[in-house]
Amino acid sequence: MTLPEMMNAVVLEAPQQIVYKQIPVPALEPGWVLLKVGAVSICGSDVLRVWAGHARVLPIVLGHECAGTVVAVGDGMDAGLMGRRFALIPLIPNMDSPISDMGFYSSSPGYSFIGSRINGGFADYVAVPAANIIELPADVPLHLGALLEPCTVAHHALNRSGGVAGKSVSVFGVGAIGLLTIQVAKALGARQIIAVDLSDAHLEAARHFGAHVTVNPKTTDAVKAIMEATEFGADVSVEVAGVPATLMQATLSTRAGGDLVLVGNQPVHKEISLDFFEQFMRRQLNMHGSWMSYSKPFPGMEWQHCLDLMQAGELNLEEMITHKLTLPELPDMFAQINAGGLDYRKIMVFADGA
Repeated sequence: MTLPEMMNAVVLEAPQQIVYKQIPVPALEPGWVLLKVGAVSICGSDVLRVWAGHARVLPIVLGHECAGTVVAVGDGMDAGLMGRRFALIPLIPNMDSPISDMGFYSSSPGYSFIGSRINGGFADYVAVPAANIIELPADVPLHLGALLEPCTVAHHALNRSGGVAGKSVSVFGVGAIGLLTIQVAKALGARQIIAVDLSDAHLEAARHFGAHVTVNPKTTDAVKAIMEATEFGADVSVEVAGVPATLMQATLSTRAGGDLVLVGNQPVHKEISLDFFEQFMRRQLNMHGSWMSYSKPFPGMEWQHCLDLMQAGELNLEEMITHKLTLPELPDMFAQINAGGLDYRKIMVFADGA
């Protein structure tokens, strides 16, 4: 097929300046492929970069939760990839790093990232290394394939705890990643799932997606409620909210010797009470950081296993999507999110207007 010279894209040009415009179709390096974007979802980190000025590169095309069809291949690539559908794996690891050799690809210095350090999927086309795509089964549509990456974030967090089969799991903060954590925990065989959030609407969604117990700390003592539901505390607690208060609640409600996984980004310049460390020590807890969704061998078993769960119908991703729009509508959607009051889980953008 003959590719156009220019394409439509949504470009972050400066903090709070995101525009729909035409830019050149990316050229392909050897070993890279060109995806025609079918669908791409908004991540919370995309919003943060737009409105809080945290972009590492400007101008930049954001969008890393993405799936599309290969329409061109670079030198050295198999032309048989053409016409096949793939989800995007956004991390480009620094494979020369000893940290990458250990399997901690997202913690190694010198990595790149599609959608934050190089142009991503809020466009008609995105160029990616061939190592950064994973083929979608025929019965997984592109818009659900675009949600593979956030599913792997949830899966990776639960893996960091050492596994959740047969265990009680508390999830603190049930926005999109929290709801996916509930779904993946259920699919992985968690015995009991407890959701904690300040929003009754979020908690209703948590019950819909598999939580057995829901707790709103505005009206209920979260620690007491979890202890009553589990007797000795949750086996695994996953802190997704990124709030010091929930970090303390998670610590106080995890059973002795249990596992606490940190997923939410804690606010900078905030202090943690020394009581946190005292309680953590007394409970002899295991704390695990979780950053992105990668393990050895790259990109990690999380990616194929999440695809398997999708194909088996173990994840209800269709109902995770609350808004559907096209590329030209995307700048206004970012403005609506920033203005506040928009109730959403995942916002799906269809590059081709489908």
